[in-house]
Amino acid sequence: MNNEKKTRMAGNTRIKTFIISAVVTAVIVSGCWNPFSPDTIPGDEIQYHSPVDSAWKALENLQYAYISRDIDHYMDCFRDDFEFHLLEIDWDDYNGDGLIDEYWGLDLEEEFHILMFDNVFSIELTLSGTSQSPWTGDSTGLSLQLQRTFDLKVYTNDAHSEGYRASGSALFICREDSTGEWYIWQWWDDSDT
Repeated sequence: MNNEKKTRMAGNTRIKTFIISAVVTAVIVSGCWNPFSPDTIPGDEIQYHSPVDSAWKALENLQYAYISRDIDHYMDCFRDDFEFHLLEIDWDDYNGDGLIDEYWGLDLEEEFHILMFDNVFSIELTLSGTSQSPWTGDSTGLSLQLQRTFDLKVYTNDAHSEGYRASGSALFICREDSTGEWYIWQWWDDSDT
């Protein structure tokens, strides 16, 4: 096999890894939807939480944005300091700087999700968990950790016969911004993919 073909195959593998990681990420983050919530009724237009005055509302908005494949609402769930922490098996040089990345930031999160949202037919997401507690990694005690389990199905055709599936758990670290709105600061992947 010549070097050009090997390079092309490595690039295709990296793109597939990006898309799968983005799907897993989106599934995990979407973990707080409450089917009994009076804010929305299945089939109605999604009513995003505004203001986002609780950490769980940030996760619920993320789930809504993921299911509706709405990149603008998805990106509203983060701020410039966002970090998506990868499983060790997924560590790679995602930004092309020659260093192995253990996590990526907001720019790659947006890039991966634009690719995914634009190239899938539908997304099904099942999340469970309601835990919320102060995150011990923040000495101020102002950040909250929300552990969620998820099952994500991403369909690439309208027959729902092709696509991706990811499951596992994720840890979301949420905190308030300067306006008092909650956002997802860190997302730690622990998926089974």
